[in-house]
Amino acid sequence: MDFSERFIDNREQGETRHRQCQLVMLRMLKILDYLCEKHGIKYFLTGGSLLGAIRHKGFIPWDDDLDLGMTRENYEKFVRLAVAELPTDVFFQNPDTDTHYPENSNVDARLRDKYSSYNHIDGVNNKWHEGLQIDIFVYDKAFIPSNFIIICQNAFLKWATNSKGRANVLKLISKFPLLLVYASNYLQYFGMRKFGDNYIKKKEIATLVKAKFEDMEFFIPQGWHNCLKRQYGDYMKLPPPEKQQSDHNVLPDPFTPCMHQEILQWKERSSLAGK
Repeated sequence: MDFSERFIDNREQGETRHRQCQLVMLRMLKILDYLCEKHGIKYFLTGGSLLGAIRHKGFIPWDDDLDLGMTRENYEKFVRLAVAELPTDVFFQNPDTDTHYPENSNVDARLRDKYSSYNHIDGVNNKWHEGLQIDIFVYDKAFIPSNFIIICQNAFLKWATNSKGRANVLKLISKFPLLLVYASNYLQYFGMRKFGDNYIKKKEIATLVKAKFEDMEFFIPQGWHNCLKRQYGDYMKLPPPEKQQSDHNVLPDPFTPCMHQEILQWKERSSLAGK
């Protein structure tokens, strides 16, 4: 598969630097969608990207990353079958592929564009790959539907285990006949209780449906309304103008790579493409 022809990298066509970054992430989403369909892997937009799909039919205008979820079974299938088929300009990041990526990060894995970077406004320079990203949250049906309890559970597992150990514990919990919900490693700190109830019920995720996102359709949970209402309240209402900005404290750059070893130079690609 020549991804450069099927999914053309059109970042230079963005009207603004911010839009150029969104085009980078959209291309990675299309590649992920293609590989998931090929291998029968289920994924769904979540968080701000799910909200963007419903409210904006695409990115939230000021968003600078992309969020999707997979159940544990589908994530492990993605790692086993799809990761090896990613194009050379996309880096799959988790603690196994990036030795600097923290164990039990609140984002289990990411797709990273090798040509780009996030520059931290506060001057932080992380050693792990910092290319423009798709966040991949792994959902386990192993939690009680309470942000407080989910945070406690995640905080304990972060302290007591590594990523593989956490996965094994959650797999064991999910086998018990309890009224549990799906949640990810996202909620880890007690200050995150303010972010609404960030979990998904079994019936809400049992069926996935497609929704428009930019120029394609991607999968979302059939119970998207309840998910968004729990997390955001009146989710169709725009925040006031002064809050219509990213809270990630970064300046994304679509043409300058980070300092990681798994990077590519955009100028070199452009010169080769012109030959």
